Amino acid sequence: MARRSGEAGTVTVERDRLIDLCTRAAVAAGADQRAAQALALATVTAESAGNTAVGVAHLFDYLRSYESGRIVAGVSPEVFRAAPACLVADARHGLAQVAFDEAFTELVETTASLGAATLWIRNSYTCGELGSYPRRLAEAGLVAVACANSPALMSLGGSATRVLGTNPIAYAVPRADAQPFVIDQASSQTAYVNVRRAAQAGTPLPEGWAVGPDGATTTDPDLALQGALLPFGGHRGGNIALLGELLATWAGAAFSIDAAPFDRGSEPPGIGMFILCLAPETFPGSVHRVAHHIQRLHDEHSVRLPPWTTPPQRPESIRLDGDLADRLLAATRRR
Repeated sequence: MARRSGEAGTVTVERDRLIDLCTRAAVAAGADQRAAQALALATVTAESAGNTAVGVAHLFDYLRSYESGRIVAGVSPEVFRAAPACLVADARHGLAQVAFDEAFTELVETTASLGAATLWIRNSYTCGELGSYPRRLAEAGLVAVACANSPALMSLGGSATRVLGTNPIAYAVPRADAQPFVIDQASSQTAYVNVRRAAQAGTPLPEGWAVGPDGATTTDPDLALQGALLPFGGHRGGNIALLGELLATWAGAAFSIDAAPFDRGSEPPGIGMFILCLAPETFPGSVHRVAHHIQRLHDEHSVRLPPWTTPPQRPESIRLDGDLADRLLAATRRR
């Protein structure tokens, strides 16, 4: 399926081949073709961008969720307009990626017509790489901000229990003849999948990432999995996570504390996402001005920013851990 790379234990897979393998694995787990293709593209895009926590390794959470019923297969999202600038896409316990695809054209057209528009996605499985949603909108020429919630994994305000999801926030700004500028981050100190990976590997966590079931901070990943993650920046990060929660659930999605787990059981989590889009034409020159300012921060003040290339480039191949690649190949043969 791939050619061996110079780095021990890894293989290099052509991008299109990897998309095909992810699609086949999703279909084998019970996904319909449309959902499988959307999930595969999102997975490979995250992997190629270096967001491996929500890349191919995370795909197996989706596969297990299809098999257990946490993701409902074969459903079509329902998109409706709650107000002139407010769209709602009900995923009906399917994928957020499919619901977004269903609403995408109408969201872009509404933003262009009114200058600004919002989209709420509700009743979905976890969003995967949140940055992919505003990135696609920025590629269509829009400025976009997104936030999402997830099943409860994080402490808030000193609680010893999980009350919020990791609730990521992302935004993207288009740039002429270049990739959009994209920021995508969880509101927790780290992603839950990183803690789970540390537990599997038996490696300790950095200080300040999590608390154990007694509410005391811990570097033991097994205790962290029984306890809760911590927000970035203390209570200030928690406040931002709570804002993301309120926006993401405004159209009727489940609050994190009420959502079923994404990695066990058979009940769909039914969580949500919020997206705000702005049309640059409302303020002519605004995108160029912002892009220039971001470039100036990088060039004149040595501000470390996400990498970008000019013109946009897409990797032709992707390096994967060899064991992960073998698992993916095996997943395509489940039926």
